Amino acid sequence: MVLRIGGKNLSGASKRGELRAKFVFLITMLAFRFLRNVLHVNKRQTELLSRKSIKPVFIYPMRPFSLLNFPTSIPPTSKPVSLMNFSRYSTKTAPPPPPPPPADKNARGKAILNRISRIFTFSISSILVVGALGVAGLVVYLILSELFLPSGDTKTFNKAVKLIESNEQAQKALNFNPGERLRAYGEVPGDKWVRNRPVQSVRKKGADGKDHLLMRFHVESNSGKHASVVLEQIDTSFWSSEFAYIALELPSKHRMYIVEPKFSPNEYVPRSSGLGKSNGFLGLKWGPKKD
Repeated sequence: MVLRIGGKNLSGASKRGELRAKFVFLITMLAFRFLRNVLHVNKRQTELLSRKSIKPVFIYPMRPFSLLNFPTSIPPTSKPVSLMNFSRYSTKTAPPPPPPPPADKNARGKAILNRISRIFTFSISSILVVGALGVAGLVVYLILSELFLPSGDTKTFNKAVKLIESNEQAQKALNFNPGERLRAYGEVPGDKWVRNRPVQSVRKKGADGKDHLLMRFHVESNSGKHASVVLEQIDTSFWSSEFAYIALELPSKHRMYIVEPKFSPNEYVPRSSGLGKSNGFLGLKWGPKKD
């Protein structure tokens, strides 16, 4: 078989040789183009990494070619194709971090002053808390001792009134029946506007070294009979006490003892300063002392 190309007659062997040569040339050009693109991309990436940011990298596609008419050079198209649509940042050429602030020359003094102020504040707060706890404890102790301890004024007052109510001589003198309650109150002030009638009491240390409580108050029955009560109580221990005497004074100046005294005759009732009758405002005598 004979093939005619370009005015020349070519046999089958010649045709195969020419096609083989063009195929080898095509493979060579493709390899060269591939190496050229690889080297171009590597060089472009190296340049972009040395900058502050990386710009999108573009590759240029090749024009289509035929096996029979392969051009010697392939010009790039006018519109590149983008492979990356984002930016990367490099720290190689990034600016250095800002320097630390200059050291304060008075930092040590400020730290010491801050510590001293904190210690002072803590000390003042601790003193206030301890003082408040002490005052609260004192108030609680006074309330409990007044209401529940045997030596308290309230406990002594109630115990003395119960002894008077159960005494037969007092029932006859004040004309009230057994089981009937008496009205007990303190000194009556001369001012009619004063509603408070406190019970007079004085606590002092006796010759025996024990605490003695002297108290004076008034009792009144439903029949209108009135009498004054004078008593003395001795604290034998912190939790116990006993009456030295309880005397009932009637308006007829007659005295009777609910509890007999162990140290004096029956006709004598010891009196203590401060337990006399007071007609002043709030139970006190105002003005200059009279001789």
